[in-house]
Amino acid sequence: MGKQITQMTAKRTKATGDLNLRAAKELYASRRRLIFQRSLAIGIFSFTIIGFILISIIWGETMIDFFTDSMKVRAMVARNPVASRLIFFFANFFQVVVAIIPGEPFELAAGYAFGAIEGALICMAAIYAASILIFLIVKRFGRPVIELFFEPERIDEVKLFRKPGKLNALMFILMFIPGTPKDILTYLAGLTPMKLSIWLIVVSARLPSVVTSTVSGGLVGSGDYLFALTVFGVTAVVALLGVLLYRWLNRRAERKEDVDVIAD
Repeated sequence: MGKQITQMTAKRTKATGDLNLRAAKELYASRRRLIFQRSLAIGIFSFTIIGFILISIIWGETMIDFFTDSMKVRAMVARNPVASRLIFFFANFFQVVVAIIPGEPFELAAGYAFGAIEGALICMAAIYAASILIFLIVKRFGRPVIELFFEPERIDEVKLFRKPGKLNALMFILMFIPGTPKDILTYLAGLTPMKLSIWLIVVSARLPSVVTSTVSGGLVGSGDYLFALTVFGVTAVVALLGVLLYRWLNRRAERKEDVDVIAD
């Protein structure tokens, strides 16, 4: 009897030790992810600030004169047709992958430099390439990839895709509406049952949002500031409505999840 008690105590001690070890490993991994996220954010921010300072010191007035003259910018693009487009493509691609960098400035710049239509096509090509890469990597490696760029709490806040019944239609709508958090949605898509073929269709829903930005940039490049401001203002209002809609849908999904938990 005493031997059995000793064995049971040893098993409980081992189980407790395993749980503590697992908890310690999870805490360590969480700390590493947090350090990576903050280091990445600080690094990109610092690199951007230092870059702007160096550019201002070395080429300040010249750069301002150049970029405020759309004719000069488009003349430079015409002189370097391949290099200018490749550089912009990879810059936009990097923006989508890193996720913490906002995409709107790139889309405005694309319209300014390449015109509304071509700018939108370049942006969409970069968005497609990056979205496919993210989707496949998340499908392969799962949530740890997402946690490199987003805190676990922010990931858990998204309740919309817990039930896959209307997943495809809902994701398409959210990608279509300006203002929704497309960065984290792009990463979360890989965790859902969605197939790559469907994901390619869903990503196409981003085109109208991209076009409104490149149209604004193109209008600024053409000197039609009033019309550009009007388009930008309408887009901002629609984006605000998109944010409110997303929050409402997410809260509704969260309430439904709570009801299901209580029912179980």
